[in-house]
This record gives sequence, C-alpha cells and structure tokens, in this order.
Amino acid sequence: LGAVFGVLSASLSKALRYQAPDECKWLAVTSEGEKEVTAASDPDQEVALVCNLKTINSEIENTNFSVIQSQYTVRLRIECADMFYFQSSLTPGSLQTLTDLRDLSIEFCKIANLTAGAFRGLRQLRNLTLRTHNTDWSAMALEVDAEAFTEELDSLERLDLSVNNIWSLPEGTFCPLKNLEYLNLTRNRIRDLEKFRFGSISSNSYPRCGSNIRNLDLSNNSIDSLPSGVLSKLSRLQDLNLQGNAISTLGDHAFDGLTSLTNLILADNKLVTLPPELFSDTRDVKELHLQNNSINVLAPGLFNDLGQLAVLDLSDNELTDEWVNAGTFTGLLRLVLLSISGNNIAKLEPSIFKDLYSLQILRLEDNIIEHIAEMTFASLNNLHTLILSKNKLTRLDSNTLSGMYGLKMLSLDSNVIEYIDPEALKNSSLLEDLHLNSNKLFDIPAVLAEIPQLKTLDLGDNQITDIFNSSFSSMQELVGLRLTENNIGNVSKGVFDKMTSLRILNLSSNKIQRVEAGSFDANVNLLAVRLDGNYLTEINSLFGKLPNLVWLNISENLLQWFDYAQIPTELQWLDIHGNQIAELGNYFEIESQLHLTMFDASNNKLTEITGSAVPDSVEILNLSNNLISKVQSYTFFKKPNLTRVDLVGNQIKSLTQNSLRISTIPHNKKIPEFYIGKNQFQCDCTMQWLQHYQVDQERNKPRLMDLDSVVCRLLSNRVQQFVLLREATSDQFLCQYDSNCFPNCHCCDFDACDCEMTCPNNCTCYHDVSWSANVVDCSRSGYVNNLPERIPMDSTQLYLDGNDIRTVGSHSFIGRKKLQVLFLNSSNVEIIHNRTFNGLKELEILRLDNNKICELKGYEF
Repeated sequence: LGAVFGVLSASLSKALRYQAPDECKWLAVTSEGEKEVTAASDPDQEVALVCNLKTINSEIENTNFSVIQSQYTVRLRIECADMFYFQSSLTPGSLQTLTDLRDLSIEFCKIANLTAGAFRGLRQLRNLTLRTHNTDWSAMALEVDAEAFTEELDSLERLDLSVNNIWSLPEGTFCPLKNLEYLNLTRNRIRDLEKFRFGSISSNSYPRCGSNIRNLDLSNNSIDSLPSGVLSKLSRLQDLNLQGNAISTLGDHAFDGLTSLTNLILADNKLVTLPPELFSDTRDVKELHLQNNSINVLAPGLFNDLGQLAVLDLSDNELTDEWVNAGTFTGLLRLVLLSISGNNIAKLEPSIFKDLYSLQILRLEDNIIEHIAEMTFASLNNLHTLILSKNKLTRLDSNTLSGMYGLKMLSLDSNVIEYIDPEALKNSSLLEDLHLNSNKLFDIPAVLAEIPQLKTLDLGDNQITDIFNSSFSSMQELVGLRLTENNIGNVSKGVFDKMTSLRILNLSSNKIQRVEAGSFDANVNLLAVRLDGNYLTEINSLFGKLPNLVWLNISENLLQWFDYAQIPTELQWLDIHGNQIAELGNYFEIESQLHLTMFDASNNKLTEITGSAVPDSVEILNLSNNLISKVQSYTFFKKPNLTRVDLVGNQIKSLTQNSLRISTIPHNKKIPEFYIGKNQFQCDCTMQWLQHYQVDQERNKPRLMDLDSVVCRLLSNRVQQFVLLREATSDQFLCQYDSNCFPNCHCCDFDACDCEMTCPNNCTCYHDVSWSANVVDCSRSGYVNNLPERIPMDSTQLYLDGNDIRTVGSHSFIGRKKLQVLFLNSSNVEIIHNRTFNGLKELEILRLDNNKICELKGYEF
C-alpha cells in the first residue's frame, strides 16, 4: 500500500476494479467460500483483498488504505513478512474509508501501539484479528490505547488479540463493544483481570461490560490469581479458558455470575486447593479441566451440585485417597469421562463410583493403587474404557471387575500382577482390547476363555515361559497378539491354529530356539510377524503359506542360511539384519516375482552381492556392515524402484563402473541414493574413475551421497596410509605388476631390453594408469652386497632401504632418467663409488641416512 496501491486511483472504474497490485489479490466472497475473481465476475460482487506486505506504515514505506475501493470490499487480510524486523503502525482513521468492511485480519505486523481511532469508521466490522506475534521480539509489547475500541465498533462480534505480548490493558477496554461474543487473548503477558471491568468489583461506570461474551480465552498468560466476582458480569459466558497461567489462588466466589458456563479449563496452573463454594453459580458446567496442577485437597461436596458435568479431568495433581473418596463424585449422574490419573491414590473405596451410572471412560493410571475392593466398579454398567496402568496391583480376584458388562477396553499394564482369577472377567465378555503387558505373569491367563470377542491382547514384558495349544483356544476374533519380552523357549504347531483372524503377531525378544514347521499355516490372514531378538537358526516352512503377509522381522537371530523361497512373494518389508547369513540365496531365481520394497540384510556375513540376490521390486536396500568384498557388475541394473542402497562398512576394495550401473531413471523420478563409505577401498589404478564420479545426463548412475568422505588405502606411500579418495593425486592410484611389455617394445624376448618392465625378485612394483608413475619397492628384501638386478628403466620411485648393500658401484642407476625418489637409508652402505648417481636428472629425494658412510667426495653425483 502506498507504493503497493499507488497504481490504483481513488475511484476505480468497473473495468479496473479488480486489478490488484503485485502483493495483493482479490477474491470473491460467496456462500461457498472465497474464489478467484475473473473478468466475468459480477461487478457488484462482494470481495476480499488479501495482501502480503513487508510492513504497514513503517520507516521504509508508507501505507495508504484509502486507495482501496471501499464499495463491496467486505474483507481485508494483511500479512507482514515475519522475518522483516521493522515496526509497523496503524494511524488514527487510516481505515475509515473501508465502510463496508466486515472482516479485518492483520498478522505478523510488528505494531507497538494500538492508537485511539485506529479502527475509526469501521461501523460494519464484525470480526477483527490483530496478531502481531510480538512474542518473536521479547522486548516488544503491544500497548492498547483506552480509546482504541469505541462504541463505533458496537457491531463487533469476534475479537482476536492473541500472540501480541500484551502486558496490561486500560480500564474497561472492551466495554464499548456491546455485541462482542468471542474474545481471544491467549499467549500474552496479562496478569490483572480487574481492569477488564467484567466483574461486580468494578465501578458503576461499566454496568454491562462484556455481558454478551460467550467465549473468553485467557490461556497462556501470566495471571496468578482470580479474585471473587472478577468475571461476574459475564452472565452469558459459556467457554472460559484459563489454561497455562500461574494461577495459585482462586477467590471463594471467583466464578459467581457465570450462570451459563459450560466449559471451564484451569489446566496447567499452580492450584493447590479449590474453595468449597467455587462452583455454586456454575451448575450447568459440562466440562471441567483441572489437570496438571498441584491440587492436594478437594473440599467435601465440591462437585456434588454439578449435575450436568460430563467431563472431569483431575489428572496429574497430588490427590490422595483421603480426598478422593466415597463422597467426591456423588451426584455426578451424567459424568461420561473421569480422569484421576497421575495422582497419589493408594486405594479406592467400594462406593466411590456409586452414582456414576453414565460413566464411559475411567482413567486411573499412574497412581499407587495396590488393591481394589470387590464390586468397586459394579455400578459402572456403561463403562467401555478402564485404564489402570502404572499402579501397584498384584492380583485380580473373581469380583474385582464385576459389573462392567459393556467394557470394551481394559488396560492393566505396568503393574506387578502375578495372579488373575479365571473368572475375573466373567461379566466382561464383550471386551475387545486387553493390555496386561509389563507385569509378573508366568503363564497365559486362563481368564482369556471368558472373553471370546477379544481383538487385541498384549502380554508383552512378563515372565511367560510356555504357550500351549489350549492357551488361545477361544481367541477366534483376535487380530493382534503381543508376546514380546518374555521367556518363551519354543513354539509348537497348533498353538495359534484357533486364531484364524490373527493379523499381527509379535514374538520378539524371547528365547525362542525353534518354531515348528507349519506353526502359522492356519493364520492365513497374518499381515505382520515379529520374531526378532530370538535364537532361531532356521525358518524353513514357516511363512510360505501366508499369502497376506507383508511385514516380517526376523533380525537379531542366529540364522546362517536364507533363500527367497522361504518368504511369500507378496511380502513387502523384510528385516533379517544381525544374523550370520553368508549368502542371499535365490535357488529358484524368483527375484522378478518378489514384491519386497524394503529389505534390511545389514550386519550379517555376506561376502558377495549379485543381481539375482537383489529383488527387482526393492526400493530401500540395506547391506551395510557385512563382509562384502565383491559387487558384481550390473547388480543394481533393472531394479527400477530403487531409492536407497547402503553398502557402508563392508570390505569392498575395488568397484568397477558397472558395479554401480542402474537402469535409466525417468526425469519425473529421483535418482537413487547410494552410500559406500567405511569400506576398505584401495587407491589402485582401477579406482581412479571414482574420484571424478558424477551423475550424468543419461541418469543411469546413482548419487553417491557420501563420496566426499570416502577414504582409500594407498598401495605405496611412505608418508600416509590413507587419504580421502577425492583428494588423492593421479600418481597415487597404483596397480601392482610383475612384468610388462609395451606394444611398441620389440625386444621383450631378449635378455637385455630396457623397455621391458620386470619387477626384481623379492620386490613389489606398482604403476598408475598412464605408467607415468612406476614405483619399485625393494625395502627389506634381503639384498646383500648387491643391488637388485634389472631395476625397471622407467622407475620413478625406488625404495632400497633396510637391506645390506654396503657398496654402491659406479653408474648403478644409469639410464633411470625418470627416477624422482631413491631410498638407500638403513642399508649398511659404507662406500658410494664415483658417478654412482650419474644421470638421475629428475631425482628430487635421496635418502642416505642411517648408514656407515664415512665420507662423500662429490664425484658420486
């Protein structure tokens, strides 16, 4: 605006009416929402203008709202750049020309002062949102002038001033807004509510202040107390949110006058106690949230008059059974959800829930309950969810859970239960979900026979050692069974036969050494099986008859052999990592029939990888931390779905270009990512291509994501053993040779032939791709009184150290005109004859140290 709207005239013709500047766009306001304005749009169409600006009226630009067409513009949304740290401002009357405006939203504009008259002239305004997000600038707060909201805005129904870093407000700020129904002040720094003048303690100057407000959100402020009557004029208030403040004290009549209140949220404060008459005027409350405070006392009869209460959350406080007793919930006939989890309740009185006929969800987890008296839950006929997790229960007797005929879900996990009476669930035959994990059970409970409708059963993390054919005989409806982290030793055929609906089976982290062949044949609906973390040595005839199996984890076992014929062809996810498998067998050559998309075979003993060992369908392949030394050419060719291959941490010394060749990738798909680091690559002459590797336009090579960190071992280097492959010089990529005769050398059949390269006895010789580097290493090779015979004429580096040469004769190195490095150190050399080093014009390094030379006369060179 200003610069933004400078292209627009004050009075636009119909033809130009919807020509928005670059930072803005017009949208048609219809009964179906906002739509793009087109040339065919009705010229009398109501419109919204949406703008993304840097700032409003800042030091870098002036904003002139008057150039916006006023007629038919009913909505204006402005969003400033949240990363542009310049202050914005709204000057008095700057919006007054927008007389039809009903909705105004300003976001992220760093406004420090809301001045008097900022919204002058906006008599039709119904919805105002001003969110500066000043919280991004901790030192910047929004200050509101006492005349910012005048009676001229008496049509305003919704006001959102959240996320503004407001510390305080002038007295009676919102009182002129007589039709205000929704007020959102969340995420500010407000401490004092008395200045709002919403209560009886205010002066007579504000007799009906806030009387129409139905929803007040004061969450996440700094309010530390709520005096009596401070909100008493809000007789129509239905929703009050005070969550996330620092409220520690409530006046005895803090909520007096709130006769229409239905939803009260006081969670996440610092309350310790609640006054006895706190809810005397709020008898229509349906939801009361008091969780995550420090409440340790509940006055007798505190909730008894809340006959409409449906949700009561007292979780994560410090209540004990002294205050949660037989009278606590008396009269709450309509209560549907009760949570008293996360407290210090040790026992439940038998009549504690006697009036809660309508209760459907009861949460008692994370207390210290050791014992539940018989018939405690007898009146809860409508209860469908009971959570007793994380307590100290040791047993369930025959009548502990009596009366809960509608129970669908029961959580008893993380207790210390050792015994469950076979009739403990005799009234709960409709139970569908049972959680008994993390207890002290030694056997599969016989009580399962009473609950044939069970869908999910969790018995994980107990001390179960055996499962028998009778253990699950009535579990025809069971879909999910979790037996992880027990002490089960073997699984016999027939144990799971009755569970024909079973889809998910978890037997991980047990001590299973053997699963009898055919144990899962009756479970044709199985989708996922976990057997990881056991002691299995083979999996023959276990999964082949499971046509619906898509997920299988058999990692961390003792498997030594694997073949794709052992798994169903429809399997999509397979994890066999952490075994002792030496080969990915494919005897029947079915790689094209498999549907595997994720395959993890890491941490095994694989030594070679071939094309037939990789399913054609695979997308993610993990072969890291094996013993792989060879990747066959075209292993990954015609694997069109590949997205990632991990070969990290193997023993690969060399790769050919065809080892990584893939099929051409279409331009609409990402090129696969390969990882090859932490191998045993050698910087030999066959690997120099990898140094200059890059994905070309043919898109038939993968991206090597960690190539810059790949290290290779130098075959011959006296300074360092390893170097980053990318940083190796061309003469460091060497290959070993015994002899070589160049094509243009015609004397190789004769004894004396200078152009024939023959490595001396007991020596090791290397060359680079172009033979410009020729390294002869005869260190510590046992030569006594003589130099090696027929040292290659093209030698560039010659290492003779560590021998017993004593005398080096004249012209010993004649003709080696390319020699750059010569080591004769530590070889007991005593005499160097005349012109010994004659002709070595390229020599750069000569080592004669640690010998027995007494004198050098100069003619040696």
